[in-house]
Amino acid sequence: MNLPAPPDFLTITYRPDLQVLVVRWQRLISVAEMQQGYLVLLEHAAAHGCRRWLLDGRRRFNTDREGAQWMVSTFLPQLQPRLGGRTYLAYLLAPVTLRDQDADAAFPPPAYFLDKPFLGERFVEEGEATRWLLRQP
Repeated sequence: MNLPAPPDFLTITYRPDLQVLVVRWQRLISVAEMQQGYLVLLEHAAAHGCRRWLLDGRRRFNTDREGAQWMVSTFLPQLQPRLGGRTYLAYLLAPVTLRDQDADAAFPPPAYFLDKPFLGERFVEEGEATRWLLRQP
C-alpha cells in the first residue's frame, strides 16, 4: 500500500486482529494540523476498509468549536462515500477534558448521531472504548 505517512504529531496503527484503526495524537495541535491529521487518517482507513476508529486525544488535550465545526460540516460527510458504511469513532480523552465546558460544547450530543452515517462516543478508559468499538458492526 502506498499510504501517506502520518505527520509527526500523529501515529496510525491498523489492528487487523480487531479491525480497528488506532490513532494517537502526540501533542497539542492547531486546527490546520487537526485537519491534516484527519485527512491522512481517512486515507489509511480507506486503504484498510476500516470503519472502527479509536482516537486517542489524551495528549492532544484540545477541542475547539472551529475544529468541531470543520469535523461536522466537512470531514464527517466524507466518511460514508469513502468507507461504504457507518463509521464508529471512539474518542479516548483525559478525564479533565470531559469536564471542560468548551470541549464538551464542541462535541455533538448523542441525539446528533441518530440519523448519521457515523457515530461518535467519548471514553476515558481505552479498554472500554475498544469494547464499544468491537460491539459495532
